[in-house]
Amino acid sequence: MFGYFLFNILLAVLWMCLWGLFDIWSLAAGFILGYILMGVVSRTSHEGKGYGAKGWHLLSFTIYFLRILIKANLQVAWEIITPNFHMTPRFVRYSVENMTPIQITSLANAITLTPGTLSVDVVDNDQFLLVHCMYAHSRDEAIAELDELKTRLMKDIFGC
Repeated sequence: MFGYFLFNILLAVLWMCLWGLFDIWSLAAGFILGYILMGVVSRTSHEGKGYGAKGWHLLSFTIYFLRILIKANLQVAWEIITPNFHMTPRFVRYSVENMTPIQITSLANAITLTPGTLSVDVVDNDQFLLVHCMYAHSRDEAIAELDELKTRLMKDIFGC
């Protein structure tokens, strides 16, 4: 796949030379056209998955993560501007068995980046992630949200 990426950059530079425009917009247009071309070529080759598949998965995870990030920010902002106490904080032990250290770290960082949740520790020989949730009305609801984040991370980023 790295060879496809280098060839895509070469196509973008050739596009710039063809049009005689040496600016960022011409480079971007050439890269996008090369991306599409390389995606089609790689799908028809023996590799099967396609050059652009990883990019689409990354975009899918980015959109999903931005959605939960905005939702969590609004929830925390609402807590700040209203006089009542709406939080239902709790600690949750979340299973991370069968995950590599890189995957556990990525999941913990994604959890911590989301306002209202915090990865506290990896416990029991890297079998569980201890997570503090500000708005966990029930343990099952908190686990379901963490499961969705883990599933999307594993599928879209790590391809598992």
